[in-house]
Amino acid sequence: MAQLLQDVRLALRLMRRERVFTLMVVATLALAIGASTSVFSVVYQVLLRPLPYTAPEQLVRVHQSVPQRERIGVSYPALRAWRERSRTFAGFEGLAIQDLTLTGDEGAEQVRAGRATAGLLPMLGVQPVLGRAFDEEAEVPGRDRVVLLTHALWQRRFGQSPGVIGQTLTLNGQPHTVLAVLPASFQLAPDVELWKPLAPDLLKEVHNPQNNMMRVVGRLRPGVTLEQARVDMDELAAALTREEAYAGDATGVRLVPLHAQVVEGVRDSLWLLAGVGALVLLVACANVANLLLARASARAREVSVRAALGAGRAQLLQQFLVESTLLALAGGAAGLLLVLWSVDLLRALIPQEVLPQGEVQLEGHVLAIAAGLSLLTSFLFGLVPALRTARANGRGALGDLRGARGTTGSGGARAALVVAQVALALVPLVGAGLMLRTLRALHEVPLGFEPRGVTVAELYLAGDAYADEARRHLLFTELLERVRALPGVQAAGLASTVPLWGNTGVAVVLHPGEDIAVAATRELTNFHAVSEGYLAAMGMSLKEGRLPEAADGPGAPPVMLVNEAFARRDLPGRGALGQRARLEFEGEPFREVVGVVGDVRQDALGETPVAAVYLPMGQFLPRRMVLAVRTTGDAAALTAALREQLRGLAPDVPLVKVRSLEEVVRASYGRTEVLGALLAALAALGLALAGVGLYGVLAYSVSQRTRELGIRVALGATDHQVLRLVISQGMRLAAVGVVVGLVGAGLLARGLAGMLYGVEVFDPLTFAAVPALLGAVALLASWLPARRALRVPAHEALRSDG
Repeated sequence: MAQLLQDVRLALRLMRRERVFTLMVVATLALAIGASTSVFSVVYQVLLRPLPYTAPEQLVRVHQSVPQRERIGVSYPALRAWRERSRTFAGFEGLAIQDLTLTGDEGAEQVRAGRATAGLLPMLGVQPVLGRAFDEEAEVPGRDRVVLLTHALWQRRFGQSPGVIGQTLTLNGQPHTVLAVLPASFQLAPDVELWKPLAPDLLKEVHNPQNNMMRVVGRLRPGVTLEQARVDMDELAAALTREEAYAGDATGVRLVPLHAQVVEGVRDSLWLLAGVGALVLLVACANVANLLLARASARAREVSVRAALGAGRAQLLQQFLVESTLLALAGGAAGLLLVLWSVDLLRALIPQEVLPQGEVQLEGHVLAIAAGLSLLTSFLFGLVPALRTARANGRGALGDLRGARGTTGSGGARAALVVAQVALALVPLVGAGLMLRTLRALHEVPLGFEPRGVTVAELYLAGDAYADEARRHLLFTELLERVRALPGVQAAGLASTVPLWGNTGVAVVLHPGEDIAVAATRELTNFHAVSEGYLAAMGMSLKEGRLPEAADGPGAPPVMLVNEAFARRDLPGRGALGQRARLEFEGEPFREVVGVVGDVRQDALGETPVAAVYLPMGQFLPRRMVLAVRTTGDAAALTAALREQLRGLAPDVPLVKVRSLEEVVRASYGRTEVLGALLAALAALGLALAGVGLYGVLAYSVSQRTRELGIRVALGATDHQVLRLVISQGMRLAAVGVVVGLVGAGLLARGLAGMLYGVEVFDPLTFAAVPALLGAVALLASWLPARRALRVPAHEALRSDG
């Protein structure tokens, strides 16, 4: 212990004496540990931390499937059959999501509600923090007017008041009693703000196998594997298809572990970032190892003298490992401060859907990660120079006391570390280049509409007051008349959804005389309810025929418009106008095609436009519509005016999600933008570290070759020849690193294939530009020490003892 304390004191003295060296090492480690720990904390929180439920590994999302789609919702008859007949599941519970209008003294607002079967919370092991959960009696229509508040809504609307239990909320015009407040960790559906019982309509849902409206979570029996459950459920699904009461259109069942379902949209991206973070950390370790090797070379005489005076190899090894550990701990502490800052940055950068389990949080696991990385790096970058230096012996010291500089023969090791740094830096640079090229391609995608100058907002007519379609139509028509009269408004319209908004309806389309079995083999078709003026407000193009008109009402002949993708798929080689088709809905008539519009990117920028039909609002009108207004005026003033006009018509209807259409478009490539930005930041850090490492090894090499270079100059070598000699050494190291790095970059590019759009996996421009960039950095890192060597006068170089 005494020896260890002595080594610590010696290491601290050296750190104070060599302040520049200490600062370089600590700064390098702080940047790398801070960046990698921030990424690892997100990866842990989203991908590795277990869900906050009892035995979460037994929880499974259960889907039904149809030929056109692998995963759909579940019908009530199917849920009932699974509960009765499954041999591998201990239970199944259902939930559905809907929007409700919450009214009160603070005005009307739309809240997203989860409707759940009574056994969902007990199955998950979730206990309210206040009050009690509802029981099975509440699953009966009329008895379901009770709610459980999420922790977020309790905070936002009720100020965390314990007296909220028993209070009455008005939802869709009906009074509901608050039974409980749920814990903050319960985020089964992150956008849901309150929960109420799932009380199905006996006619529409309980006995209807076609109504696949539920999400279902099942719990496996203890000891049952997911594969055994799949076999059991496949057999059960095959049996149900032969029973009319249960079958419906669904032909199969799909099982996905609940945790995998929660993170599947972000899993690949986060593992990619974790890998890049690890590469940057390795680059930093190689950089610091180079610095320590350089210092070890300078201290070779000191170490040899200590060895000659009796210091053993283990004692020397311990001294160098203590020094590297103290440096690593200092870098880790500084890196932790960067983590504290970067957590706030990540909260701002990463969209909510990327973190489905909540915000980025700094917790005990993150601190453990930072401490572990500090200790790990201390051994990674301290072990090689420590082992090399510990080989010193007394004879080497006594033979070199005349003044010659000692050397540890570390040139080869330092060169290998530089090669590794360049190779490791190239990999994330290629990944960042591919993602930035993807982002540029997404920006250049032809949208099929013009977002500039368009404001969109959602309306949902909830409750019995708007059950009548005629009343909904009257309200929407009056609202459009008022909006079109506002100053600066060029066009306005309504649609069941707008491009890149979500909530797109899909259905099977039947043509006259076509069998449903044939129609069901095609991909599902998007359908939209649209008003007069909507296509003009969106800047969508009419290819042929006419637009929806006010005359297309309930008593008029049923009509529809189709997009070009529909015409190509369903009506190839014949004109679309005048053709007839219908959606496979109960009571839906055949409609005549009266217009063809251009394709738009409806669901995602990176997807090929799919077949779509547009139904006049007067003939098909859902409760939820999106208002689109094209204006030349100020968007903020327009928002206030829209709210005022709606309040004058229907004070109980909130206007929600008000935003510009340009914001909607930007949000659609937000995840790619965030991933590209984080990759670019990590890659830039790796590039800087690699450049510094190359500069360091060449600067040391030049200092060791001062006499040689002086002799060359004395014998007539020109400045150009000396520069070429030094620069060629650095460029050779960089070239080897690039070749090795291209192999790793190829593997990374294959892993990115599913995230790329408009760019090849092995994009020639990226794979040429990145090595060129590294070459430029290597050239600069080589030129600087070469220029410094030329500044040394020849007579001083010849006197050098190097």
